[in-house]
Amino acid sequence: MELFERPKPQMGTQDDVVLRRVGAFVVDAILVAIVGGLVAGAFSLPPELGGSLTGLLLLLYFFVFEGTYGKTVGKHVFELVVVTERGDPCDYTDAGIRTVLRIVDVLPVFYIVGLVAIYLTDDKQRLGDLAADTVVVRAADRGERL
Repeated sequence: MELFERPKPQMGTQDDVVLRRVGAFVVDAILVAIVGGLVAGAFSLPPELGGSLTGLLLLLYFFVFEGTYGKTVGKHVFELVVVTERGDPCDYTDAGIRTVLRIVDVLPVFYIVGLVAIYLTDDKQRLGDLAADTVVVRAADRGERL
């Protein structure tokens, strides 16, 4: 599976990808934190500004990668893809809704609201998924593209 290609989804697998989603987020957060730290260091930004920059980079990262490819680097590593509940590709509108609601899902700390929503909903959706009508599922076997 290539990073810069949109994989086909394996619909109906959202129940068994919760831990993969957590792992994918950790990979994404580490990747963006490294980039944000390098940028902040290169421009000698104070820690508060560097943290804000990293937060904005994280939101932009999710919006661009999920809107373009249906996945982030973390989702690629864990073989996941974001699609609509009907199995259509996640577009920029869907990705934008999911991204904006990350701000709520992350509350009060450590994505507690998002994790509770995932565990309470039938299709394992966080608030951003519910608002965008999206699900996170396993990507189809390598070589299958949407």
